[in-house]
Amino acid sequence: MSNLHRTQIYIEEDQLHQLKLEAGRERLAISELIRRAIRHLLETKTKNVNWDSDPLTKAIGKIKLAATDASVNHDHYLYGR
Repeated sequence: MSNLHRTQIYIEEDQLHQLKLEAGRERLAISELIRRAIRHLLETKTKNVNWDSDPLTKAIGKIKLAATDASVNHDHYLYGR
């Protein structure tokens, strides 16, 4: 197990009750359930993107525009403003 750090959190009473029930069912400590929930949250938030297979990435440099200032004046070219 990696280095664990003690911290204090505040949770609602019903959340604690549900955690205790789940910990009993899974035969785990509440702290382990919380660590797993945090790990799951962070994994879903930091999904790796394979930019090499992204179709937009593949299009970079392949589109030729007559305008040389499209990145600066994109509103003008897109909306006529």
